[in-house]
Amino acid sequence: MEIKEILVEQPWEEFLTKVPHTSFLQSWAWGEFQERLGFSHRRLGVYQGKELVGVCAVYLGRRKLGSFAYVPHGPVFKAFDGGMAKAVLAALVDLARQEKVDYLRLDPNWEVGKDQQSLLAQAGFRLARSATSQAGGRTLLLDLVLPEEELLAGLRKTTRYLVRKGEQLGIKVERTADPEMLNNFHRLMKLTQTRQNFTPQTRTYLDEQFAELSSRRMAELSLALYQGEIISAAIEVSYGDTTTYLHGASLKSEVPASHVLLWENIKEAKKDGRSYYDFWGIAPEGADPRHPWWGYTLFKSGFGGYPHDYLGSWDFSFNPKYWGVWAVEELRALTRRL
Repeated sequence: MEIKEILVEQPWEEFLTKVPHTSFLQSWAWGEFQERLGFSHRRLGVYQGKELVGVCAVYLGRRKLGSFAYVPHGPVFKAFDGGMAKAVLAALVDLARQEKVDYLRLDPNWEVGKDQQSLLAQAGFRLARSATSQAGGRTLLLDLVLPEEELLAGLRKTTRYLVRKGEQLGIKVERTADPEMLNNFHRLMKLTQTRQNFTPQTRTYLDEQFAELSSRRMAELSLALYQGEIISAAIEVSYGDTTTYLHGASLKSEVPASHVLLWENIKEAKKDGRSYYDFWGIAPEGADPRHPWWGYTLFKSGFGGYPHDYLGSWDFSFNPKYWGVWAVEELRALTRRL
């Protein structure tokens, strides 16, 4: 087995897009987006002979509390192998040490199990509080291989009623990859932020993200219109066999535009030949109505699907500065009831 840097896009994308439910966070395009934000990255390939059997994108950056290396939803393997994973983890630690960062964070998208957790712990990683993040915690997956009639039947009764009500009210859904149309999303997001009291991604972050991903036909903005007014919007990312509901925003309204919008997007993903619809982050198992993600978890779960758990966020510390990061994340999680 050999681990070496990959400098060209084609083999990377050919490998990743064949992996079931692969993550756009490891895509070549996501690395280009991170560059737009000022982060550097390294793309590692795992080879057995001449065959590429695994990849891992590592993003390098700095925050107020310290410097870091970050691997979201990776490393990705053709088939998970403990020995291979152990070697890749060691290579990642070596790379992060060479880059002189304060800590290395992984959000693996591996199957949840004691063996995987033990492997990470034995490699020197510890479970971090940001395991409650949307990338590291739990999501909701919908199997799009099912016939549309079964998908509709799988909706919660009240959700199905609201979808039909919205259709009867004449709600229309339009789609665009034009970055100029993002102003509509930003307007709705500002209203949603005020109403739900949360901190969204910055406008620059969303603009750069959409510009890069839409230029590669990965991102699309969908808009729900009622009587000619845009009252709900969503940004989706399609990559490999999966479409992901990444961002959503809406007016406070009795008109169920968001329900129609999401249902139409699910049907569109199926029409495009995707195998999964990923609702991108829900509250952890056992969460109560006080959890900050309770509201949109209730909304998303109305469309069916099944929970899919990740291993959480795992950190390897190189510097005492890391404990400042740890303390801030602990405090934030407690304050937000995560």
